[in-house]
Amino acid sequence: MSTTLFDKTYEQGKRPLIKKVVTLLDEIYTPEERSSLRIDPINRDILSQRSGRGFVNRDLLETVLGNLLECVAPGSHNASTTASPPDLADSIEEIGDQIYAMIYQSIQAAQNGNGDIETRALHATFSLLLQLPNLKRRALWNRFASLRDPAVWDAYLRHRFSLNQDTLSGLDFAPRVDTCIRERSFTPYEDYLGQHNLDSAFAYQLQLVISTYPGWRVLFYHDIAYALSQSDTAHELMCEPVPLLPRAIAELGGRYYQADLHPETQIGDANFLEHPHRGLTTGQTGIIGSGCSIYPCTLGGLSEKARQRHPFIGDFVKIGTDATLLGPVTIGEGSTVGSGTDIYGFVETGKECQIASSVVIGTVRSGDRAPGRIRLGHGVRVGDGTIIENSTELDLIIPKQSEIPARSHVINDGFGNAKYARE
Repeated sequence: MSTTLFDKTYEQGKRPLIKKVVTLLDEIYTPEERSSLRIDPINRDILSQRSGRGFVNRDLLETVLGNLLECVAPGSHNASTTASPPDLADSIEEIGDQIYAMIYQSIQAAQNGNGDIETRALHATFSLLLQLPNLKRRALWNRFASLRDPAVWDAYLRHRFSLNQDTLSGLDFAPRVDTCIRERSFTPYEDYLGQHNLDSAFAYQLQLVISTYPGWRVLFYHDIAYALSQSDTAHELMCEPVPLLPRAIAELGGRYYQADLHPETQIGDANFLEHPHRGLTTGQTGIIGSGCSIYPCTLGGLSEKARQRHPFIGDFVKIGTDATLLGPVTIGEGSTVGSGTDIYGFVETGKECQIASSVVIGTVRSGDRAPGRIRLGHGVRVGDGTIIENSTELDLIIPKQSEIPARSHVINDGFGNAKYARE
């Protein structure tokens, strides 16, 4: 089948851009990474075939995403089928052609061939590829964040280092992981391992994560979808949001990992998604910081209006299993939201708040009146099974460092202060 998708204009336009990408990757790839990189090829005629009403073939998209994963973590996805590694420029050209076909057909499907599709697709393709160094860093820190999981000390490592449960229980790795994330250096964690004669455990743990943990992979899918949904004018390229394709990538992430991350959710790096297969949802206007640990939960919206309607999660926040945060909820840096907790409406917490399990915190609309906010000051501790609700027009203020006992029922006293309706 002949095609004009990859015509002379495209071939001429991509050459200098391939050189730019290769120059960037030359600076960040180790010799081992270069020798491990494998990009699965796709026949150009197949790439040029339209699927359905012109949108991309999802089976091909799976291959393209796997190839992009190889670009940020060489050797982690595709098996080596050749005795010697291919030339880096050839690999970038192959993945570039694949992405270009995906983007071209997405634009074509959305606007029925009107406008300069070729230039738009070329700029969007290489805008994405030129972000590979940043995407590679993000993927590395998302993998490192998984070392908070005690399960990285598996049976193999325990046997290798003759570690019993009492010894492991006496070691506190998570704070060192957080310190590394704040300092953007692995040194504090490596030093801590060295103090306990566990130096070589680090390399194995990273290998365990890269090989078997799903969280960093679905976050990488999201990074690609997010990048394609944004405008970008870097590197003398005029990149506009790509239609259709970001949502298709998010859908594949949901299919594989049951993590439904909207492509426009802003997500920082160094985040640990624990057991995402049990279900994780984010929304279009949501924001998640860096250094968070997030278990299966729902970060959803309440309003049908196109406005800020999803939660804002600060840095180093922990959200437990089956927690539900709905609406423009704000969770302050370093806070914890316990398992089975529901927080909804106009709720804001300060830094380092500790909200226990099975808590309900929400604003309640009374007739046509919009309720005031619920504001928890810094360091507030809320006990298990507590209910905090506000149905008045005044904000309900919980002073900083307050401790609310388990199974309390807190309402607004009519003056913005907390009133215990039931102890």
